[in-house]
Amino acid sequence: MGSLLMGLLQFVCWLVLGLIGNILLEWLFMGLLWPEAGVSRSQQLLEAELKILQQDVRKSLIADAPADFALTVASDLHQALYQKTGLMNAMAVIRQQQQGTAHTHTHLLPETRFRRFINRCNAGAEEYLLAAMLATQVYALRLSVLFLSIPVFVLAGLVGAIDGIVQRDLNRWRGGRELGQRYHLAKSFIAPGLSLPWIVYLAWPTPVQPVLIILPFAVFVGLVVAITTATFKKYF
Repeated sequence: MGSLLMGLLQFVCWLVLGLIGNILLEWLFMGLLWPEAGVSRSQQLLEAELKILQQDVRKSLIADAPADFALTVASDLHQALYQKTGLMNAMAVIRQQQQGTAHTHTHLLPETRFRRFINRCNAGAEEYLLAAMLATQVYALRLSVLFLSIPVFVLAGLVGAIDGIVQRDLNRWRGGRELGQRYHLAKSFIAPGLSLPWIVYLAWPTPVQPVLIILPFAVFVGLVVAITTATFKKYF
């Protein structure tokens, strides 16, 4: 029980670190790779992910309405991180101060260099915060898709295990030899096959069909499970 709780805690920590990494990557793209696009790139990515979700993810064994489930997760995460923490209110206050300062200097006082610098910093902070909010929603949508794809990996593992058992029995009746190295090599690939889809899909910087990432890794997991089962303790 303790190991299970520790595993769940580590999983949650990795998800939080993944969200932070996604936000930092989005800021990197905004500042260095696509500075001319600005926050519009994040908005376009979110719109594309929503379109893919509504068109291609229609059925799931976990949720009756996968699109609604993903949108609910994204909305709840947005409220928890940005609305309940007061970041949305802070951004609104900064915007009002900028508008009020601009109005005041337009009618009363000349704008100083320091004031222009402060205004640019506030505008940049608001843009980066908006990009972080959009990146969080994209992260939540993709995380929901991965959660809904768990039955695919379970099914692939079951098919691989059944095929491996059959191959083990056939090899046993043929008088084949145990291949311990092949077993340990195949076993070492199971964990990467299950974890890499989460890393690759969540960190992908452009719109992507989830099946292009999930399906190859599911097939890979089924293959290594089949090899592991086929080469595990043939003789009892």
